[in-house]
Amino acid sequence: MNNLTSVALRTGVAVALLAGCSGNGSSPSSSRMMPGGVGSASKLTAVDWRFAQIHRTGFHGRHAPKLAAGGIYTNDPSPNDVLGYLKKGGTCIEITGGYVNGIGVDFKGNLIVPDGFNNIQVYQGPMMCGPLLMTITDSIGQAADAAAKDAVNGTIVVGHANGTVAACKSSGCRRLTSPNMIGFAQVAMDKNGNCYADAYDVNTSSPALWYYAGCTPRVAGIELGSAQGFTENATGGIDIDNKQNVVVLEQGAPSRLTVYSDCGSGTCTLVTGPTPLIGYGDCVYGHLSSQNERYACGDASTGTIDIYNYLPSRTPSYLYSITNGFSSGLTEDASYNPPSQSK
Repeated sequence: MNNLTSVALRTGVAVALLAGCSGNGSSPSSSRMMPGGVGSASKLTAVDWRFAQIHRTGFHGRHAPKLAAGGIYTNDPSPNDVLGYLKKGGTCIEITGGYVNGIGVDFKGNLIVPDGFNNIQVYQGPMMCGPLLMTITDSIGQAADAAAKDAVNGTIVVGHANGTVAACKSSGCRRLTSPNMIGFAQVAMDKNGNCYADAYDVNTSSPALWYYAGCTPRVAGIELGSAQGFTENATGGIDIDNKQNVVVLEQGAPSRLTVYSDCGSGTCTLVTGPTPLIGYGDCVYGHLSSQNERYACGDASTGTIDIYNYLPSRTPSYLYSITNGFSSGLTEDASYNPPSQSK
């Protein structure tokens, strides 16, 4: 019995069998049980239920000012839509028709929605909830997270629920070589077009970071674990700040945020963290604002968007939470429009 299965059985969390466990395209001899991932094989959630299985009643944070939510997208999994908060107040909806975990916004403000039923949708920005620009066919697996500099004319990096990462363009998706990867893959792209993914290592059952130079299928991903300076207890969403640091969200009770520099060199250097995020729950995905002064994440335990001050060298401090507009209490993500690195 591997460590992750043992943990799942001891804690009684809900888990799911993930069929495509290897990121290099090979077929494993048996499927593994992973934390997070609830539902059928075609409809899995990235929430790690070891930490978010009990929703807290009532509100325990600080309510956000009226316009603080402006320019933020979040997933709303009950109707399987994306909810947008308008910069002048109010909300809007992108009706995706699929199943959404993580979402992304490119440097131009275009919204990227990885549809859980095998396609990638791109909506026109920088306005909130713009018209659908294109749909990219993705037959690799359940698309669960995405990032891009220019989603329309360039490459979109897409993480899947079955331990695979792909480079997608308007013509389709090509799998990236991701040695030893298993489980949900959370992804990010830096301003130079290099990509990163956070997932579990199939051999150690521990989280690791993968780096893809140029985000091209021609170059295999490099895995970074504890021997390379990357340490994490559970996976979560990742982002890149304007100093090109990797900002890593670790699911937990509460979740934690860690900032690393120079991971593209093959060795991560710790900048700050891991810092507990005291927004009172388990954040799954999170992203930085364009000026990098705010960090927002989707709290699956409380059904809120929690917002923090951000500075790489300083411990993030909790500001307030957004609670309005949701049709369900299981938000996972918060993505700014425009995002980090866009200015």
